[in-house]
Amino acid sequence: MTRIFPVGVGLLFLAACGLIPGFGGPKVTGGFQGDWQEVASGLRLALVGLTSEGQLDYSNPLEIKDPSLLRGYWMELPPVAAEGSYQVVAYRDEDNNGRFSGGDTVLGDTCSRYLLYANGSGDKLYWVGTLRLLRVRHGWNGYDAAQEGEPYQAALYTGFDLYRQGQCP
Repeated sequence: MTRIFPVGVGLLFLAACGLIPGFGGPKVTGGFQGDWQEVASGLRLALVGLTSEGQLDYSNPLEIKDPSLLRGYWMELPPVAAEGSYQVVAYRDEDNNGRFSGGDTVLGDTCSRYLLYANGSGDKLYWVGTLRLLRVRHGWNGYDAAQEGEPYQAALYTGFDLYRQGQCP
């Protein structure tokens, strides 16, 4: 009985953190591509979207100390967002407010990879490098504009690599 309790608490903790499939919201992962060595500190990540309400962001409060050492990231997506197209961006927090804002320097993004949030299913217009009519399902959808495939849903969106500004493949 005493061994079951710590295991149960551990599983609840992992589920709350979203580390067990089927629990928590969708996640996005990727690597840092290109030369990030000059970015020694102050790098943060944000999910930045273009919506009918303008530019919105969901900033990750964690600072990445050395992306060349870490080589990857993991971010949980918000359970609900404004309908629109989003990209993960790496930025330098110039004003030290812990959030992405107008004065911050964007160091890289996911290039042609987008996360689309839909308030309902159907054909909707999204900005994915150009304006495109895409068939989406309610919630988060992944989309690669370079492949021009169909949007897809997943619990874990992988391959959303961050490339330095101007170094997209």
